[in-house]
Amino acid sequence: PPAAGFHGRCRCGDGRRIAAGASGRRQRERPAPGSLKEPDGRRPDHGMSEGRLPDFVMLGAMRAGSTSLYRYIDAHPDVFVAPKELQYFTDGFDRGLDWYRDQFSDVGGARILGEATADYFARESAMRRIAEILPDAKLVVSLRNPVDRAYSHYGLLAARGREPRSFAAAIDDELREVNRHGDRADGVIYLSHSMYDVHLERIDRLFAPDQLFVSIFERMVARPEDGFAELCRFLGVDDAVVPDNLGRRVNPYVTFRSLRVRDLSRSLPSPLGRLVARLNTNRDTRPDPADPRVVERLVEFFAPRITAVEQRLAVALPEWR
Repeated sequence: PPAAGFHGRCRCGDGRRIAAGASGRRQRERPAPGSLKEPDGRRPDHGMSEGRLPDFVMLGAMRAGSTSLYRYIDAHPDVFVAPKELQYFTDGFDRGLDWYRDQFSDVGGARILGEATADYFARESAMRRIAEILPDAKLVVSLRNPVDRAYSHYGLLAARGREPRSFAAAIDDELREVNRHGDRADGVIYLSHSMYDVHLERIDRLFAPDQLFVSIFERMVARPEDGFAELCRFLGVDDAVVPDNLGRRVNPYVTFRSLRVRDLSRSLPSPLGRLVARLNTNRDTRPDPADPRVVERLVEFFAPRITAVEQRLAVALPEWR
C-alpha cells in the first residue's frame, strides 16, 4: 500500500512515482511583489528586513492531524518550528515581516525552520501571501476523510460554545449556501475546510508540484514511522530519527463540564485559573456518532471531490469511501 505521506514528483513509499500536480508543468500565478493589500487598501511593510524565514509551512487542514505532525517534526533535532498557530498570513499579516522574522530569531542549531497554522490551507488570501513572501517554501498538508473532518470540526466548535446548531442543521444551512452560491459561499465552515479539491488546485496554481507534501491522516495513524520518515526525506532532514512522541495522539477532543466555569477560569490568576480549567475539562471524550442521514448526504456531496483529489494526487484513497 502507499506510504502515509507522499509529495510532488517524488517517490511514494512503495517506490512508485506520483504527481501531486496532475496538470504537469504550468506557469505559476505568483503574486507580483508588493501587490498584496489589506482590505483597507494598505500595503503592510514586507520589505528590507533581514534574518531567516521558514523553510517550510504546515498549512492544515484543520482537524486532520496537523497538530500531531507539528509535534512530531518539532521533536526532530534538526528542525525548529515556531509556536503553532502564528496566524501571520491570515489575521496577523499587518504585523509586518520584521515581526514574522522575530518568531525565528532563537533557533539554536536547527538546520531548517518551519511554521504551522491549520487554516492557511483553506484561505485563499493566506496562500497568495505565502506565495509572495515565501515563494520557494516547502508546504505540508494533512488530509482526512472529509466527512470525519467536518464532523470533528463541528464537535470542536460546539464544545467551545461557538456552535449552537445541531450538526444536521449546520450541514443543512451549508449545503443550501453551496447549492446557491458555489464553493465561495459565505458562512460555510465545515464543508469549506473539507473541499480539498479546491484548495489543492489553488496550491497547484501558485507553487511547483515538488514543493508539496501530502500526509493522509488515516495512514499516518496506521503507520506513523513510515509517514514521518517520508516527511523527513521531503524536508531534507535525517529520516532515521524517531521522536519519542511519534504515534501519540495529540489535540484530543475535549468538552467542558460548564462553559461558564471555563470562561471564569480565564479571568482567574494563575495557577488557580489553570487548576479550575483542568477540573472543568473532560479530556479525550468522544462526540456521539453523527446522524447517519447527515453522513449519507455528506458522503454524496464529497464523493466527486474525493475523485478529484485522487486524480490530482494520482493515488487511490479507499479509506475515504
